[in-house]
Amino acid sequence: MSDAVKSCRILVVDDEPMMRAVLKMVLEAIGCEVVAEAGDGKEAFAQFKETAPDLTLLDIEMPVKNGIDALSDIRTADGSARVVMLTGNDNTNIAEACIANGAADYIRKGQTPEELMVVLQTKLTGMGLI
Repeated sequence: MSDAVKSCRILVVDDEPMMRAVLKMVLEAIGCEVVAEAGDGKEAFAQFKETAPDLTLLDIEMPVKNGIDALSDIRTADGSARVVMLTGNDNTNIAEACIANGAADYIRKGQTPEELMVVLQTKLTGMGLI
């Protein structure tokens, strides 16, 4: 059942185009489909409603609407939505607060693509997505 791996549909949200590109490359390398990308929380919520992804990777600090507010919108719209926060901040208190508000987990940015691949594979496997 080789299509089982491809069924992992992910929305990637980050205001940095390079970070979105790296995440997309890594996710596709491990067999996931990036169904949409967004550069801010407002766009993220619109894409979430349109694509109904299996998982949303959501940056915390973004313009227009931050990831914390977008997480709230997403979880209000779909209480079972799986969201993993992305943080570039060394202070993990904000990311941990997001978990308290319904995020499944968080990933620290600034890793090499290889390190990111290991982290994402581990998290997605743990969630039963791959």
